[in-house]
Amino acid sequence: MEATLHELVQLLIKSIPTIAFFIFLCIYLNLVYFRPVAKVLEERRKQTEGSRELAQQAFEAADKKTSEFERALQLARIEISQENEALRKQWTAEQADIVAHARADADAQLTDAKAALAQEIERAKSDLDVNVDELSTRILEAVAGRRAA
Repeated sequence: MEATLHELVQLLIKSIPTIAFFIFLCIYLNLVYFRPVAKVLEERRKQTEGSRELAQQAFEAADKKTSEFERALQLARIEISQENEALRKQWTAEQADIVAHARADADAQLTDAKAALAQEIERAKSDLDVNVDELSTRILEAVAGRRAA
């Protein structure tokens, strides 16, 4: 066992330059390569996070403007709807007035026509009364003339 321990110590002594070179290489790579790469990666991360924050802010601003636009659009739709309703009521009232005037005119014309028809009927009756006497006389003469014959 002593020989094995002695061989291990000899092996360790021979590997000291390799161990020293490995430690030196780790320190050198850390100073020359890993730290600068870590700094570059950290800057990229910060810039990426900054870009993400800017994108998030831009998205929030766009969302806010979209909401404002939708509210303005909704108000405009309500206003247009109210204007359309007012116009519809106005047109309905105008149409009702026109229909009322047309009915009044039609009623007046109907009344005038009835009056004219009544006058025509009275005139026809009076003409018939005049003609009835004359016709009845002719009929009686015609009938009496046939009996005599």
